[in-house]
Amino acid sequence: MSVATIPHPLDNLSADEIRRATAIVRKERGNDTYIFNSIALKEPSKDLMMPFLGWDTSVPKPTKIEREAFLVLQDRPSGLVHEIIVSLTQDKITSWIKKQGVQPTLHIGEMLEAEENLIKDPRVIEECRKLGITDMKQVFIDPWGVGYHESIKGRRLMQALVYMRTSPDDNQYAHPLDFNPIYDVNEKKVIDIIVAKRRNSKFERPTIPQENHHFLPEHLGEETLRKDLKPIQIIQPEGVSFTIRGQQLDWQKWNMHLSFNYREGLVINNVNYRDMDGTLRPLFYRVSLAEMVVPYANPYKPYNHKMAFDVGEYGLGNLTNSLELGCDCVGSIYYMDAVLADMKGEPWIIPKAICIHEEDTGLLFKHTDYRTGKAHSARSRRLVISHIVTAANYDYGLYYYFYQDGTFQYEVKATGELNTQVLAVDEDAAPYGTMVAPQIDAQHHQHLFSMRIDPMIDGRNNSVAETDVYASPHPVGHPQNMVGNAFSPYTKIFNNTDEAQTDASLEKHRTWKIINESKIHPYAKTPVGFKLHSANTPPLLAKPGSIAYERARFASRTLWVTPYNPDQLFPGGFYCYQSEPSDNLGLPQWTKEVKNVRNTDIVLWLTFGITHVPRVEDFPIMPVEMCGWSARAANFFIGNPGIDLPAGNKTTSRNAYAPADAKACCGKTNL
Repeated sequence: MSVATIPHPLDNLSADEIRRATAIVRKERGNDTYIFNSIALKEPSKDLMMPFLGWDTSVPKPTKIEREAFLVLQDRPSGLVHEIIVSLTQDKITSWIKKQGVQPTLHIGEMLEAEENLIKDPRVIEECRKLGITDMKQVFIDPWGVGYHESIKGRRLMQALVYMRTSPDDNQYAHPLDFNPIYDVNEKKVIDIIVAKRRNSKFERPTIPQENHHFLPEHLGEETLRKDLKPIQIIQPEGVSFTIRGQQLDWQKWNMHLSFNYREGLVINNVNYRDMDGTLRPLFYRVSLAEMVVPYANPYKPYNHKMAFDVGEYGLGNLTNSLELGCDCVGSIYYMDAVLADMKGEPWIIPKAICIHEEDTGLLFKHTDYRTGKAHSARSRRLVISHIVTAANYDYGLYYYFYQDGTFQYEVKATGELNTQVLAVDEDAAPYGTMVAPQIDAQHHQHLFSMRIDPMIDGRNNSVAETDVYASPHPVGHPQNMVGNAFSPYTKIFNNTDEAQTDASLEKHRTWKIINESKIHPYAKTPVGFKLHSANTPPLLAKPGSIAYERARFASRTLWVTPYNPDQLFPGGFYCYQSEPSDNLGLPQWTKEVKNVRNTDIVLWLTFGITHVPRVEDFPIMPVEMCGWSARAANFFIGNPGIDLPAGNKTTSRNAYAPADAKACCGKTNL
């Protein structure tokens, strides 16, 4: 391997590396009945990477780091799982472990295969016939994780949500059917069909709504589209301000590494920022969306099976879109392809999977001297790194934002289509859903996301402080609260994993700060840090003891802090598909034993999201609903790190109704 082709140790596997790993396994295993469930980089140890990246100078920088692939195979029809590590440096298998009684992530190939088989199944055809559908070309099926089923033990199952289309690109969610097949993935057959029972209806089976609810422009008709939109052009005549070197990125004092895998999708590594004095300061070792759960509210069969873990059950990488210029991303765009593997172990390329561009986001700061009339303002620009995933009906835009003042933000834009169920003509969707169109029930649900944040704020050993703000305990007239206006923050630092399981509190104005207790700010006299904040922290509404709650215990707290462990990447467990509620995989297991989380290598798990009570306006396609979190410097820099930005460009903007020769300036406009 030449120097020019040596990848960065954190680069995701290339197409050639996937082929090599597959060939090494096939040479050992042959070509019998198994699938390649996943193939991904086995990331090098953090102990090696810290000196490699230059953050640990106490040991020499490694000159060579072994390149490894981690493969998950599954036998068919037995379902036996194999975990294999292949050294691409040595061209050999270094570990092979067989795992009984677990189910890996569903591969997109398995889901497509399932839909093809379900459409042909006699029991499915018969249920469709009972509903008046005789042309199976009209029937479309969304394969879902089964959530829970009485036959789950020892079997790899899916549940299938069934819909009808009146044309090939019709909106199928306007025509839901009333039954869910249960499908054995490895045996490739239907094992059960659950027909939803009517509630408060005189009908045993509903009629299928025939009215179309289109959103595609070609179906709406040209005459219905708005005609009064004037063009907006986003141009950068001198090019972009960021630089890409392989999978490393530099922009406005930020430096980071980007990688991509089948499960988390986009992963941001080695985030650091160059201070005003030129010092490069480490901030985050690794950040990713590690899990999410979408529990639905309807308590009746088959709908009480719906609790999608879109990261662990399907894989955000597997569900990633190929993006379109001018639609998904606007401006001067740099794209990165994603390289994954199909069920045969062959490379599968998603072109333009990652979008990188810059956006103007309004003011960064401004002040006007009211005495002189002189004003100074600086525009805020952010770097956007994003990908978009489609999980059956829902689409999620996943955005990492980096700002010029050292702020780091993550945002989810939920859109796509509501997951719908059919109602009889005399049924009501309440209290567990909204009737968004006649006979169409959009059930209430939550979208709860778990972010894995591996910090290195000015070094590897960090702590987490929780800050609440209280009004003064002293009454009005007290010497310390004479006029009753006093309030102040109260901070506690988490010592162990028991203390570091906590919830958001709007009443207490609660925030958390990742701090380095060995680095004291010269002015504030407190440890340097970054403050975490989210305005979107709904509690998990499923009750303790429920299947959804016990499988998704990570979502029962807003924040968990654990000591770093390289094998703890997924808060619902690595094998969360069909996980037993009693197993409490992931964070509940990892925190059974009380462990130190103060002034050590730690990981934060932040839960944020949306409680979605659907609106009629969310149908037939849902306007984006946003949620997320931010990390802002808190007594980390000596001052505003964006103060060195030039003033806003006075020549590029003018009053919308000013004459063409009008002159604009900061603070005044000549009309």
